Amino acid sequence: MKNSTFIAFLAAISFAGCAVHPQGEQEERDRAAEIGRALEDAAQPPPLSNDPSLEEYLRAAFYSSADLHARYWEWRAALERIPQEASPPNPALNFSYLFNSDNLKAWDRTTLGLANDPMNNLEVPSKLATKGRKALEEARAAGLRFEAAKFRVQAEVLSTYYDLALHRESIAIQDERVTLSEITAQESAARTQTGSMTQADLVRARTELDLAKSELENMHAQYPPLVAKMNALLGREPDAPVPMPRAFPSPRPLPADDADILKMAAERSPELAALEREIGARKEALELAKAARIPDFGLSFNFTGSVSQTVGGMLLLPLRTEAIAGGIEEARALLRAAESARTQYQRDLAASFVLDLYVLRNAERQITLFEKTIIPRTQQAVELAKASWSSGRGNRSGTIELRRMLLEARLTLAQLKSEREKALAAIESWSKLDVEALHPVRMGSAGS
Repeated sequence: MKNSTFIAFLAAISFAGCAVHPQGEQEERDRAAEIGRALEDAAQPPPLSNDPSLEEYLRAAFYSSADLHARYWEWRAALERIPQEASPPNPALNFSYLFNSDNLKAWDRTTLGLANDPMNNLEVPSKLATKGRKALEEARAAGLRFEAAKFRVQAEVLSTYYDLALHRESIAIQDERVTLSEITAQESAARTQTGSMTQADLVRARTELDLAKSELENMHAQYPPLVAKMNALLGREPDAPVPMPRAFPSPRPLPADDADILKMAAERSPELAALEREIGARKEALELAKAARIPDFGLSFNFTGSVSQTVGGMLLLPLRTEAIAGGIEEARALLRAAESARTQYQRDLAASFVLDLYVLRNAERQITLFEKTIIPRTQQAVELAKASWSSGRGNRSGTIELRRMLLEARLTLAQLKSEREKALAAIESWSKLDVEALHPVRMGSAGS
């Protein structure tokens, strides 16, 4: 085989193995690899302490979430589609041997050929480059949806944690209600014996006590489902111990006005950014559809021993003009559909932020009212009623009613705090925003 022939064979085979890599692919791969290392390094997070903090719950959930891992591997799979889309077809090597020729050597009766895969034509490099860019945009969208999934996990953990904190406070308050109902029932029994209270009043007091005890039992029965929900987020057995928070967490500040939050939230939404990348992919698909007007081709190279060398070619004429026009219009319609989906999501996102901010600000207003006015005033009334009853100028039933009013105020305050924190978690989840530091957060941090 002549050197030039051998070099031509090597060049053809080398070309077949090369993909047209788009700009930015390596950066996306590096980002995915860095996150992958973090996931693998923390595949077995430290066990929860006896009194787990919110940060411990978040860390365990991030690295145990099967949904989050699924989104990560979808991202990695999307990255591996890039070289598949941007590579030319495999070469086909053919062989033939001529029999019954006494005048030729065996080598000269041997024909070797190299051509592109007969099932796939060769495309001009610009088409391969467009396919690579399209696949890269789809991979970037998958990466952003991984980020969105991470913040959904965060929101679910935060919501469940605040449910546990609220449940603890509710049980404590209900336990005090039971105590007050027991006092009322005892007094009613004593006063019924003296004739100062009717039998119907005693029945009512005992019924209230039974209902209060039943409600307390209901609250205890509602605890295991909350435990199972948190354990599902942590990747643990449903009945693994999850202690209730010892106290309601301190509220996290929101150090920005609503206009700034709305602006930053829209800019940092991972789902909205993923839709933008999908639009980019649809634009590349439109360019690819237009490129169907460019002919594809086929090449072949054959040599028969030292007797002959031939080069052949084939040009695929793009004469299916209606089909090509249909493909272009289909790609254009899909692009417009993606743009419309982005617009609608942007509107829904803005509405969600407005709603969450309204809930948050309204809860903050009511929290201030209850903490600064209603609860102190009610506590003062309870103390005055106690003093009056001790001096013989009042009755105990009035004091008990005021104490019940105070319990209702405490429960409402706990519910408002939980509502406020859940709204804040929703804002963080939708916007990939650390509202405490007002910058994008990293996986594994308390606010990530």
